[in-house]
Amino acid sequence: MVHKKIHDRFLEKLVARTKKFVVGHPEKKGTQIGPIISRRQYDRISSYIAAGKAESAKLMCGGVRPKGVPPKGHYLTPAVFAHADAEMRIVREEIFGPVTAVIPFKDEAEAIALANDSAYGLSASLWTRDVGRVLRVTRAVQSGVISVNSSSSVHLEGPFGGFKSSGLGRELGMKALENYSETKNVFISNV
Repeated sequence: MVHKKIHDRFLEKLVARTKKFVVGHPEKKGTQIGPIISRRQYDRISSYIAAGKAESAKLMCGGVRPKGVPPKGHYLTPAVFAHADAEMRIVREEIFGPVTAVIPFKDEAEAIALANDSAYGLSASLWTRDVGRVLRVTRAVQSGVISVNSSSSVHLEGPFGGFKSSGLGRELGMKALENYSETKNVFISNV
């Protein structure tokens, strides 16, 4: 989600930057994005790209097998969609692949409503210099992890896990130790 004031400029820069990603064999120097883990996941991601097009989102770049990659492997260029809305599958479902949809919003309340209008809540990023906005939005958004001014949501020292239908429990950090513990509560009345 990108504020309407900067949406067009942001989208232009995002597309230009996304086109520069180097997709290739992970051992090849300069590679930034390796292959998709399996044929099944490659087909799944490709089906989302087809669904985005069918639902009238505009594919701005990517979503194809790049030239020059090894014949074996499931390589896919990162896809950026514009003209997407919150009802589209590419927005509503977890793709777990190099696909993003850019949606404009008019104000903070609309952004929060859009973020929370989902069955999922694994990870979110908020980009702002306004500390008050950070406090309001991070309290309001239903997500297990929220990174501010960073796209990195996994930190070994902190618990990682989602809200709603995203994930089970927490990984990493001290909170994860509870997964390996059994708690017993004993109450003794002095009667």
